[in-house]
Amino acid sequence: MNQAPRKTVAVLSLAALTLAGCGGGGGGDDENVNLRFTWWGGDTRHAYTQEIIDAFEEEHPDITITPEFDSWEGYWDALATQSAARDTPDVMQMDLSYIREYIENGLLLELDQVETGAFTDELLATGSQDGTLYGMPVGSTSLAIMANESIFETAGVDMPDDDTWTWDEFAETAAEISENSEAYGQARPFNDAGIGIWLRQHAGVDMVTEDGEVAWEPEDAVPYFEMLGDSLDSGALASGSQVNEDRAAALEQTMIATEGAAMDSWWDTQIIVLSSNEGVELTPLKFPSEAGDAAEAQLYYKPSMFYSVYEGSEHPEEAQLFIDYLVNNEEAGRLQLIERGIPGNEDVREAIRDDLDETETSVLEHNESLEDIVAEAPPLPPEGFGAVQEIIWRYEEEFLFGRVSAEEAAQRMHDEIEAALG
Repeated sequence: MNQAPRKTVAVLSLAALTLAGCGGGGGGDDENVNLRFTWWGGDTRHAYTQEIIDAFEEEHPDITITPEFDSWEGYWDALATQSAARDTPDVMQMDLSYIREYIENGLLLELDQVETGAFTDELLATGSQDGTLYGMPVGSTSLAIMANESIFETAGVDMPDDDTWTWDEFAETAAEISENSEAYGQARPFNDAGIGIWLRQHAGVDMVTEDGEVAWEPEDAVPYFEMLGDSLDSGALASGSQVNEDRAAALEQTMIATEGAAMDSWWDTQIIVLSSNEGVELTPLKFPSEAGDAAEAQLYYKPSMFYSVYEGSEHPEEAQLFIDYLVNNEEAGRLQLIERGIPGNEDVREAIRDDLDETETSVLEHNESLEDIVAEAPPLPPEGFGAVQEIIWRYEEEFLFGRVSAEEAAQRMHDEIEAALG
């Protein structure tokens, strides 16, 4: 769950790191343990995470947690730099796009002391490799179309039936809204996760194979770009320059968050921030499908994020104890609610249900409504996958600016992703 950078980030190659010997981690004496904990996020996350740290330290006065946090833009560069210097924090927030890379470079510890009984096997598998758990899933999220019902009403357009709508109906709805309101029907293209859903539906492939290779051919993506071109021509989709600006904006300042657009694709729990401006109410909808059947939309539950322990930590038991608290303690759950995803711990999820506001409840209900239709999650992303989002975003924008054709965008995007994955 992230608002990704609008620049190409130079990420250090973890494969080049020298991993022999013990890394940094937390120091301390026999009586007092200091753990460094790093995460990405915004001010809201920083504030309640500190409250969780305070509560943990009150229960465990012999353990001190030193917080380190960053925006998504700087987090991965910082973590790679720390790892190169053998100064990796003891406990780190980890993302699906990077976890396989960190596992295969020997940076993550096996999590064998965290209680996992309240988590589904499917969710735990997303943080595992060869049956070993390296990333404790915090929660789950699913890709959704965020819809502003107020804009629909202003445009005189009915809200779609998201169990039956097709891609053509999505495009027609967006064009009708643009024509009959001050807002765009669609704020942006469908981004990296959205094109992943599109490929699953239209080409029957994921973005990558189990072996970490590109699973699709350039011709599979050509119709995707042609679809974007049709929406641009109809006025349904914002221009290339507007898309570029929107992707650079803070979540609260994006078009969907400021009523500049009626629909946009995001991970469902991001609705909390996207609807935080006064008067903005968003509804999560299922993605359209080719067949007009949500059961064939190839939606899936994605781990919202993980917690991992640095393999070289001087205090692996205490680090796992802290992770156990983060994911299994009900008080920690009440402080966090669903800001880090729908809690993976089913007991915590039930404990916070009555504490959720109307928007949060809508997200939880939407997420749970997918239980009978979700497909298997895509393979664990390989090393280098962190560059894929920027590559896809760049070629979506290059196409919208008219600098490349659909065929050129698909071919070049494919080739760059292939090169990034090695």
